[in-house]
Amino acid sequence: MARLRQTGSVQDSLGALTIGDGYLLRSDRVAVALIELTPPDLRLYDTDSLTRLLGMYSDVLRACPDRCSLATFALPLTITPLIQTLGGAQQRAPDFQSYAILGALTDWLTHAWASLMHLRAVRWIVTVSSIAPELPPSGTWGELLPAEIVGQTTRLSGDPVEEALSRARRLLSQFAALGMEPPPRLLRPDEIRALLRVALDPVAGESQQQRSLAAPRLIQVVEEE
Repeated sequence: MARLRQTGSVQDSLGALTIGDGYLLRSDRVAVALIELTPPDLRLYDTDSLTRLLGMYSDVLRACPDRCSLATFALPLTITPLIQTLGGAQQRAPDFQSYAILGALTDWLTHAWASLMHLRAVRWIVTVSSIAPELPPSGTWGELLPAEIVGQTTRLSGDPVEEALSRARRLLSQFAALGMEPPPRLLRPDEIRALLRVALDPVAGESQQQRSLAAPRLIQVVEEE
């Protein structure tokens, strides 16, 4: 009898995960560490520089002895953190002129973002799980039959979160040695939730982002009598 596939909401899927600093823990006790590897801006590289960069990334991943994968996500652009920073600076403005300038800048950025909201930014995420890599069986026949080893899920001994994070930090140090600025880093819990929400339900994720910024405020200028 065919097994029915369970369905549920995105919130149910996220609720079945334990998300921490740099990792998520699935309900089957498999941990996955997530590394932000996105270069600052690919447009800043010419063809030769980009080729060298991708070659260095490939060399690090190829030499990694652990199970890891590189995923790319096309995410909507967001300036919410910048708007929040400007809003906080505006509330701390020492005088009305500074307050008005920061408010006008915030409104201009909000209008500019509205015209760019349909563009996408590509993010590179490296995942390192608490599952051992596939190893070929001993003997020549095992090396000639890759289908026998693909999809093996042999879990690493020990705490799954520590196993995944320790391997991710080791890989992270190798990427950091390449001298990229800003350097690769582990994702924060809120970033992991946002990434999963967009990946599981991109339509709702985009609409939620469109509602995240309030409408531009009008600056009322009162002439002195």
